[in-house]
Amino acid sequence: MKRIILFYCLILLPFVAGFSEAPTKNQSCNYSYDHASTKFGWKAFKYTEKTGVGGSFDKIEVAGTPSGTSVDKVLKGIKFTIDPNTINSGNNDRDAKIKSAFFYPLKQNGKIEGKVVDVELNSDKTSGKGAIELKFNGVSKKLDVTFSLHGGAHLSANAKLDLATWKALGAVEALNKVCLDLHKGKDGVSKLWPEVELTISTMLKADCK
Repeated sequence: MKRIILFYCLILLPFVAGFSEAPTKNQSCNYSYDHASTKFGWKAFKYTEKTGVGGSFDKIEVAGTPSGTSVDKVLKGIKFTIDPNTINSGNNDRDAKIKSAFFYPLKQNGKIEGKVVDVELNSDKTSGKGAIELKFNGVSKKLDVTFSLHGGAHLSANAKLDLATWKALGAVEALNKVCLDLHKGKDGVSKLWPEVELTISTMLKADCK
């Protein structure tokens, strides 16, 4: 069932990246988005005991990335498109099954589109929350996101996706059938959960004076 877990996308395995020294209180900074540092990952769950299996996508297109004097100004309005054909679980055979059993039967072959519609930093300026307008399988819904900010520029975001909300339970069942034995846990029950964890990591460019 590792294949099924692979499918679950949205959006990003934690990415470790170096960054410049955090700006001091007396500095003003202009931030901008750096696509080269951005990573989108997902973790799906199999077995009754809910064991996680993760993966990523090799192709993500991003548009609408203005610069700004604060993180929220840079992120709000960003649009992204994920190509499910570029799913990468580290196993070509598994990837092929996820594409054919899960993604391809969905509308637009499982294409994933999103837009950041809300970003709110907490008073400590190191954490916050927001929302993404996510379009998947012909359904557009808001997805809540939590994030943390390290060093003033390294952003990590997390979200939990319930595939029932995007009317994709049929695809989950189809993928589980293809990987029936691989999804059997200690109790002998074949199980693929409809929840997927998404992660996004990016390093903002900071020009501070």
